[in-house]
Amino acid sequence: MNQKWIVVLLTVMLLLTACRAVPMNQVIEEDIPFNVKEVIHTEKVKDGVILLYATRQKNEKREEFDAVTVAFLKGNDRDGWENAGHNHWNDDKDDRLKVFKNIFYDYNGDGELENKIPVIYGKIEDNSINSVEVIGNEGLERAYVIKKESGRYFIKVGDYESARGLSGNERGVELLN
Repeated sequence: MNQKWIVVLLTVMLLLTACRAVPMNQVIEEDIPFNVKEVIHTEKVKDGVILLYATRQKNEKREEFDAVTVAFLKGNDRDGWENAGHNHWNDDKDDRLKVFKNIFYDYNGDGELENKIPVIYGKIEDNSINSVEVIGNEGLERAYVIKKESGRYFIKVGDYESARGLSGNERGVELLN
């Protein structure tokens, strides 16, 4: 009789552990297929977050460099998180402002589009750039600039076509068409 209760108790404990919500840091460590060198920023969006992060990569000459990229993590702290994609990175050779665009599509179980999340982001390489403007259908808007030990980055969720860096005198230089 005692052994039966121990087996039942162990089974219940295993089931409760298996049903535990997956925390964001576990998804970042285990489900993103790249070595996440640094989490730069998490931007709250509908049904999850856009994760801005740096990954260590190698080019065709086998030289290592840091690439900045984004992922869409779907979920919340209560129900748990999952990596919803895309899991790729780009490299931009511009030495003033590296600019990238991405769109995340979130579909329900029936294959219907629930959420479209466009984002523009990048790394500020030139020290004279102190702010970034993004250009879209609504005109110019300021992007959110993040300062880390590894560098300065920017991100803006929305449908934007290009970005430009602004120096202290607010003189803009368009860097992406």
